[in-house]
Amino acid sequence: MTDVLQLQFHPEPDGDMENVWFAYSLAYALVEGAAEILEVPSSDLSAMVAHIAQCPLPPLILYDNVPGGAGLVARLEEGEVLRACLEAAHARVRGNHGCDESTSCYGCLRSYRNQFAHQYLQRGPVMRYLDALLSHWQPGAVRQR
Repeated sequence: MTDVLQLQFHPEPDGDMENVWFAYSLAYALVEGAAEILEVPSSDLSAMVAHIAQCPLPPLILYDNVPGGAGLVARLEEGEVLRACLEAAHARVRGNHGCDESTSCYGCLRSYRNQFAHQYLQRGPVMRYLDALLSHWQPGAVRQR
């Protein structure tokens, strides 16, 4: 048992990046952003992408990567905390680590745990998506189910 948070973003990403790999890139940016905001090691959090055919952008599943859960991702249900997480994720993919927008590095999206996706992770599309998302953020924009 652990804590799980499903995030569904409705704006479809622009560009020609395959949506599932865009979703993984966004998910790993959010894991790193959440770890920074929650002040925990990023290894305490993890992410996966749900594969649902009718969704233009697959849902992102963030979860505590500690036995029994620690309530970490549950804190992201608060609008202010989620916004701070998105801002930290955006800062991470802004390009301060030296990799090209069409790729990624260990300073922005890559980690040991996501080696399977390294060749597909791109920081540029995530940077532009988060920029647009944050610029249109409305207070109370988080809906819980």
